[in-house]
Amino acid sequence: MKPEKMTDAQWVVDQKKRRGSLTDEECEELELKTLSTIQLCLAPHVLQEVLDKTTAVDHWVCLEELYIAKSLANMIHLKERLYTFRMVEGTPVKKHLNEFNSILIDLKSLDVKIEDEDKAILLVVSLPLSYKHFKEIMLYRNSNTILFEDVKSNLLSKKKFDLDIQTDSAEGLVVRGKTTEKGNSNRSKNRSKSKNPHVLW
Repeated sequence: MKPEKMTDAQWVVDQKKRRGSLTDEECEELELKTLSTIQLCLAPHVLQEVLDKTTAVDHWVCLEELYIAKSLANMIHLKERLYTFRMVEGTPVKKHLNEFNSILIDLKSLDVKIEDEDKAILLVVSLPLSYKHFKEIMLYRNSNTILFEDVKSNLLSKKKFDLDIQTDSAEGLVVRGKTTEKGNSNRSKNRSKSKNPHVLW
């Protein structure tokens, strides 16, 4: 299929260069494979931007315009997203980290360098109120530096620790519930004995 921004004459010349000894069927199959490969590599929110495109070339051109074009407006938009990015209460930690890293990758594609310490601080600041204690430890501990990888690993470790605590608490409640039921059962039996002294056990 002819890309949107190509004239018929350009399309003919381009096809001759591309095909070489390939048949029409082989060219069509190669085009479909290329298109599928590009789509599989895109995040869902990015894929939505190119759903109306029908060729691999159109996909690529659209992606370049969206994410590679080094325009001031695009750069400002991405920086604004980074500096105002906040985690909503209840959001899984891994999902939050993936979205945060996605913004950093987009900025890197524009040759915008964010210092490691700045990335670490921005990630800590993006956490919600329920992470208040964690944020204080990360920002005000006795250390001259704060590393992005350290914040990420500590954040994931905290989440695992919280899940373990919740599991232990749930198991404790189940055990305590069974113990209470057993105690109530024993008390009921004792009351029955006292009311009916002629019963032999």
